[in-house]
Amino acid sequence: MRKIVLLTFFMAAAASSAWGDPDRKQSVDPMLRRWLLFIGPNLSVAELIPDADQKTSRTIGTLMISYPERVIDERDSPPVELKDVVPVATVIRRTKPDKALTALINLRLEPDFHFSCREASLVSMKRIGYRWQVDWELNPNYGGFSGPPLEYRAVVTARGKVIAPDLYQFDTYFTFGQKQWLCSILKLKLPENYKKQKTLSQQEIEERGRAAFQELLKKVKVTPGTDPVQFEFQDCRAIELPLSVGADGKFQSMKAWGVNFKEIQGPDDKKTEDIFTVWVMEDGTVSELKIIPVNW
Repeated sequence: MRKIVLLTFFMAAAASSAWGDPDRKQSVDPMLRRWLLFIGPNLSVAELIPDADQKTSRTIGTLMISYPERVIDERDSPPVELKDVVPVATVIRRTKPDKALTALINLRLEPDFHFSCREASLVSMKRIGYRWQVDWELNPNYGGFSGPPLEYRAVVTARGKVIAPDLYQFDTYFTFGQKQWLCSILKLKLPENYKKQKTLSQQEIEERGRAAFQELLKKVKVTPGTDPVQFEFQDCRAIELPLSVGADGKFQSMKAWGVNFKEIQGPDDKKTEDIFTVWVMEDGTVSELKIIPVNW
């Protein structure tokens, strides 16, 4: 892959807060802020989603924005000549994140952030064709921000079709004694038909989350000379995740339940407020739970 055109486009205008006055914003829910509680090496998108395209996929807190390789690598048919590629102004206009994505991201950030276009690049992908890649950077609405930059990369075909990424709510928990990652990954999507969707009670959802987590713990390999990792149930609660904007301008959201567990720590262990969340949809679908060994 080679870049044949590089166009940097700066937008200085700040968007207004997605949730109004920042002084009244509620604190980030612990289910969404675990990345602020665990300071240390974390897992990449490629480790969590093996078929994700590494160059375009991103994580923002506990939200994963992933492009499957098969979608990114789909050829233009018929091929598009360079002179016929959609202009950059059109690409930037079409990829500007809507208020649903901004709100979904701001659920896990303090204070609220807004998007500004940092760079648009036209990339030649050998036999596949041309792709526009637009980097939208997140900046706080008020004050500065320290730490690595947060960004979302939009991908557009040569003809101007915006490639929609897959969105995932995920959680990871590092077991120090066993040196393994516990992972919980839920693909976000709106129900196809709200009226026909089966809806479980909170008790049923909690039971499913508990059962799935116990099955996961059975797969944790115990390091010789250490005690098995143990967790206790903490709580079960729901959260609304905005995914799109309807014709009436209102958010269309999916409701997800977090079944939360806290590690039972010994008297000599370093105390942490970190929790592990098993996500369960209203219809009973449980997040993908898996274990990833440590490679560092």
